[in-house]
Amino acid sequence: MPRPSKYVSRSDLGWGTSPADKANPRSGLVIHYDSADQGLADKNHSSCVSYWRNTRSFHTGPSRGWADIGYSFMACPHGYVLEGRGLYRTQAAQPGGNSSHYSVTLATGPKDPIPAAQINAVRQLRQWLMEPDTSISGKVLGHRDFISTSCPGEKAYALVKDGTFAKKPDESEGEDDMPRHRRFEKDNSQELEPGTWASLRFDRRHDGHTGDLYALVGPEEPDGALYDFSVGVTVEGLGSGTEVQLRATEYEPDGEGGWKVARNRPIESPVQAAGNGHFTYAWKGNLAKGRRVRVRVAQFGDSIAQLTSATAEVFYWPK
Repeated sequence: MPRPSKYVSRSDLGWGTSPADKANPRSGLVIHYDSADQGLADKNHSSCVSYWRNTRSFHTGPSRGWADIGYSFMACPHGYVLEGRGLYRTQAAQPGGNSSHYSVTLATGPKDPIPAAQINAVRQLRQWLMEPDTSISGKVLGHRDFISTSCPGEKAYALVKDGTFAKKPDESEGEDDMPRHRRFEKDNSQELEPGTWASLRFDRRHDGHTGDLYALVGPEEPDGALYDFSVGVTVEGLGSGTEVQLRATEYEPDGEGGWKVARNRPIESPVQAAGNGHFTYAWKGNLAKGRRVRVRVAQFGDSIAQLTSATAEVFYWPK
């Protein structure tokens, strides 16, 4: 079986290779949870990514001082497997089994539900780890099987004991049922001429891509995609009462190696009140094959303004 269909790698997270010591776990997979309820099943998948990042920061911070996040993987309630230390690494998850077993946390608390998609993510992970390259035992254990602890909680441990996690994964769930995610950040200022539309330029993406990034969706989805994005921008140098306009614009090849506007989406047209302007825009769309979508910004003041920062969260379903 290939790796889980909804897999978020370390490179997707912008992390390099784990600095943890090498190991070759062969004895099975250990289930963990969080000691506090997280409510991730009721939140967007981006909250799971944030949780994972924060966990790594906590584990490597002064409170723990570990080389890396403690777990091998996380299985989230939306059916994704997020890479932690990953393959062939010693963990800091279960004393007595850190080099012999892989670990996966559910990031749930005592009252959090364990949805079917999360169970299936664990099953896919287990099946993948049992392939010849890694060849682990199919045995599934709980953290409490190593030391005296409440982990992985009563709900999850019951699923360990009754063999639920050790069943074959349900392959009926479509790979595209859940959206993929990107986050774009802007670090460098961008000039906005009065009365002129400018494509919003980002400088980095959550997966480590850097440079002049303009298209939020399109370049890596050649057949198009359904998408849902939101963007927030900060503009400085605007006088009180200045109108700012934001819109999504779809582009298509112009036949000469460039791009031309295919269609413009409705405009959001806020007015600056005072001080620095903070503006937001959101749009959902169905991007046709071969197109890409950008955010464009215009300001209608009397002088040049500076777009100093921006963040975009994008969820999309490739066709």
